[in-house]
Amino acid sequence: MKPFCVIVVVLGLNSIFASCRRSTDNNFVVVRVFRDANSDFSRELDRKLYGFNNQHRVSSGKMIVVATMEGDYQNELAEKIALVRPQMIILDSPADAKRVGGMQFDLRKAKNVCGRNLDCPAFIPPWVSGEELEATNMLFSAVTAENR
Repeated sequence: MKPFCVIVVVLGLNSIFASCRRSTDNNFVVVRVFRDANSDFSRELDRKLYGFNNQHRVSSGKMIVVATMEGDYQNELAEKIALVRPQMIILDSPADAKRVGGMQFDLRKAKNVCGRNLDCPAFIPPWVSGEELEATNMLFSAVTAENR
């Protein structure tokens, strides 16, 4: 009789815990932006990125949330970009494109995000797709709009 009671208790607890799980259907899309937090244009870029945050939605109605990836810019640029796979990459200068490890991209498709007097290319990597691509395109348009 003891094994039967254990099975009943385990099944009962399992059904309780299963009903307590949160839905896996998120109501937001996160756009991860790799950039240098210590760049000359970081304040202006912060204003653009955080001004966009929580103000826009993709066509499915999910809210777009911007998350910046900051750290040791030079090291992460060379070693971690392909591993962390951000949805947008913002370089301090076109020369930094040579340092990006693990991927190829065309700088001619990049757009400037840091103002008319500087050249800070931003681009969307080729691995971005689906709702993430839709959200990233919206953010990309917003942060490059003032520099056209």
